Amino acid sequence: METSPSVDAKGAEQLADADTVHALLSQIESSIRDRHQAHDIVVNRQQIDSIVGFLQRAKPDFRGAVAIAPEGTRVQFSVALPVVFFDGYLNIDSTVLPAERFSLGNVKIGDLRLPGDMAVSLVEWLVNRWTDSDIATQARLQVEQVSMTHEQVAISLQPLDGFLKQLNEVKNGLSVEQDDGLRDLTAYYLRYISWQDIALADTPQPLTDYIRLLMKRVKQRSNSNNAVEHNRAAILALAIFVGHHRVANFVGDVQPNADKALRPASLPTLRGRNDLARHFIISAALKVLSEQGVTLAIGEFKELMDRAMGGSGYSFVDLTADMAGVAFADVGTTPATAVDFQIKLARLHQEGDIMPPIEGIVEGLSKAEFVERFEKVDSEAYLQEVEEIKTRLSAIPLYQTTGL
Repeated sequence: METSPSVDAKGAEQLADADTVHALLSQIESSIRDRHQAHDIVVNRQQIDSIVGFLQRAKPDFRGAVAIAPEGTRVQFSVALPVVFFDGYLNIDSTVLPAERFSLGNVKIGDLRLPGDMAVSLVEWLVNRWTDSDIATQARLQVEQVSMTHEQVAISLQPLDGFLKQLNEVKNGLSVEQDDGLRDLTAYYLRYISWQDIALADTPQPLTDYIRLLMKRVKQRSNSNNAVEHNRAAILALAIFVGHHRVANFVGDVQPNADKALRPASLPTLRGRNDLARHFIISAALKVLSEQGVTLAIGEFKELMDRAMGGSGYSFVDLTADMAGVAFADVGTTPATAVDFQIKLARLHQEGDIMPPIEGIVEGLSKAEFVERFEKVDSEAYLQEVEEIKTRLSAIPLYQTTGL
């Protein structure tokens, strides 16, 4: 542990080329879809910087920097640790070497130096022991070759089929650690909302109607002692049903039919738009499952990626729905407000009670337009837009306890 960080990188600057990450995601998706074929994953400097920048926006205590060179890619990061009486940082510095396997140069942790092979073996042993498997060994063996230039790193992978199957077995083996009570409640509320007439409507219905119907049931089944748990389950159930069925991957086996996910006949709307309904409820679910900083960073990163050609453009309207979803979940999962949350939402009718007006909020910006107008995500102009969103959210009575 050291008293100062070894990395002084700014996440906002690293995010300048976040739109390039689309290409990387396509490569990863292809390697998983065609899992019986070998694949080369090529990551360029802009993509790496963007991912590191996202991590810094999500976790302010983290700072990272990656420098690519033909002789090796240097990876540095600093993590602030809670230490009494002084600032403490864990500083780690190592280099990924070009080789016919995954290989590290010496790893420096503060003043401690470890041979790279020893560090890899130690992490491998720890992960294998924790998972009671050889999954870390298999992950290392998937890498056939690592090469690099001044601008990119290329990783040659063996077919992923066997590894992904084993990874799924490991995940199932660790499922004893999951919250079974939350899973079972989520499964109940998912089935309940799927049985309502609104789910069969052949025209889009307001998200507020789904919320009102489900929260009436939540209010009936819960009490002041378990209101938070029931609210969490209801938010997750809605996110799975009207947001995206893959949210269930973070909760457990909640679908009645493993081969066919429950979903409404028509997707719901918020402020007349389905994309806002999805942003809102999935962000609420991410808040239940993680932390507020991570949730907002995901929404911001998605918007930065959408500036690419063919994307929908950077949208502060989408970001408004993300922030509203986070505030919604925050009220519902805070013990002091959980019961009142149920009471108010059980008679919810107006969208303005959960989502502020979007008139005048900027959206659809290309990368060039975003840079010209806002430069980066921590500029004064950008922060003014975010502050306007917070002002609109704080005018909603439901959110006035969230400290926006």
